[in-house]
Amino acid sequence: MKTTRYLLIGLMMIATVLASCKKDKVLDEDNNNEKPPIENLPPDDEPVAGTIFGEISEVDFDAQKSESSIVINRIPHTITKFLELRNQVAHTPQGAAIMMLVAMRIYQQYPIEGMKCLTAACTTPLIVPSTGAGNYDGYVMGNISELKRKLTDYAYLPYIYYEGAGPSNGYKPNGPPYTADFMVNMYSYISSTDGSLRIKVYVKTEGADSPRPVTVRKIGDHYKITEYSSLYLAPKPVLP
Repeated sequence: MKTTRYLLIGLMMIATVLASCKKDKVLDEDNNNEKPPIENLPPDDEPVAGTIFGEISEVDFDAQKSESSIVINRIPHTITKFLELRNQVAHTPQGAAIMMLVAMRIYQQYPIEGMKCLTAACTTPLIVPSTGAGNYDGYVMGNISELKRKLTDYAYLPYIYYEGAGPSNGYKPNGPPYTADFMVNMYSYISSTDGSLRIKVYVKTEGADSPRPVTVRKIGDHYKITEYSSLYLAPKPVLP
């Protein structure tokens, strides 16, 4: 009797283990077949246009080429239109800076599509390899936790850099179209040991006591962002 009882207990244990393994296998298969998240993006068919006024030197400081404004007719929300706008303005240092402002707004509305735009606007050391959702050409932004928090805390943050936006009106800019103003100074041009040149472009805003810097360098045909942390610093409080 004892032998029979032990045999039954052993068979039950084996059956339990096999069932558990089967369950784990099913779960693994489900995870492997899990589809990446999809955002429902509204149509983004309207034309995008960026116009540059003034000039910023791409070689070294020149007082005659130290201030510029860019007007964009609207803020797109897809990577396709983002790249279309980037191709019009980001051949200049200030153009790269405004594309970061545009990408911040897209990310605020549509995180997956916005991650593509942020990544397309930036270069190393800000981007890291990834094949996950939101990657652009196999890369994503490496650490955006603080940017994400600030965009949540300050819904108007991407707009504080456009003309007309200030603490007195809740940072509501003029437009569309939207205008942003940029400048450089004699300390903006930084040569690296590898021979590349980084340019610190300052974005004017009523949300701070001084223009905020963003650093860019040219990669191929476009300037891209290498540092932008000042852009998501908390702005001055909205006035009652």
